[in-house]
Amino acid sequence: MSKHSVQIQREEHDSALLAKKVSVVKSVAGESFLGDTGINGGPVTVGTSEVEVTFTGTTKSVMIQADPDNTGSVWFGLTGVTNSGGNAFAQLEPGDAVTMGFDDSSNALYAISDTAAQNIFKMALT
Repeated sequence: MSKHSVQIQREEHDSALLAKKVSVVKSVAGESFLGDTGINGGPVTVGTSEVEVTFTGTTKSVMIQADPDNTGSVWFGLTGVTNSGGNAFAQLEPGDAVTMGFDDSSNALYAISDTAAQNIFKMALT
């Protein structure tokens, strides 16, 4: 039994507004940061093989959004999540977002899709 609690929240996002907010984010060594606020994240490409979603620092809470231009589903879970949704604790369709309390110090978060070259955007409070 997992010790992580998950709260799935489907939200609609204004892509133009999100793009404006993301444009102020500085990028350092492939990881994006909003100053020294304890928030970090950035884009991740997900395909039909499991990909670890990494963050800088120990996470307290994470938000993942599927790119509205995606053509497939994206699933999240601990190691072993499959591209048909097996072992997943969240599924995102294009444009969907999930926010959850997640401490990655003892377990990694993984993403996978049923379609190659899908994009997600990650953000964590550390």
